[in-house]
Amino acid sequence: MRIWLSFVATAIAFSSCARPSAPSEPALAADVLGRIEAPAGVVIAHRAETYAVTGTDRATIRAQLHVPDGTLLERNYAGLYKWQLTWRYETGREGTLCRVARAAVTLTSIVTLPEWTAAATADPVIVTEWARFRRALAVHEHGHRELAYAGAGRARKAIESIPQQACSSIDADVRIAAEPILNAMKLEQARYDQSTSHGATQGATF
Repeated sequence: MRIWLSFVATAIAFSSCARPSAPSEPALAADVLGRIEAPAGVVIAHRAETYAVTGTDRATIRAQLHVPDGTLLERNYAGLYKWQLTWRYETGREGTLCRVARAAVTLTSIVTLPEWTAAATADPVIVTEWARFRRALAVHEHGHRELAYAGAGRARKAIESIPQQACSSIDADVRIAAEPILNAMKLEQARYDQSTSHGATQGATF
């Protein structure tokens, strides 16, 4: 007999770099960082969002480089990557024993980046600087995505690796198997921000 059991876990990580810049590049407004191949058994639900930046001088532009509608900490950043991990698992049952036959993991994520539309009279130097900054910021957030994708793949493998056991304890063991993966994912995101100074070492400064 095979039955569906489900358990949902959620973890959110955010990051970004401060002080981005560069004139608007519509092509970057969509999925700016390109595709990342999803690990086997992982469903990706990703979208890109932008917020408008106006002005013609550095000071005015820089003052608006804060992710809107976020937490107080999130608003300190010019760009942001947020993720959420959930999963379901199917069990195969033999008497009082159960095993995880298949796990399905879903990674939901949002990347938020600034978009500046340069006026016809904009200083070409600022336009070039913004383009450089915007690309560097996108590269930084892309790194966050790569870490999240890899972590989602590890979570699926951990859940499917749980040994056969009493059906009454399998739900708790799934939680135990997934918890260290989620904690490791959050730690990796934090270390990535620390090692790149939130993208500054990658050029995401304006």
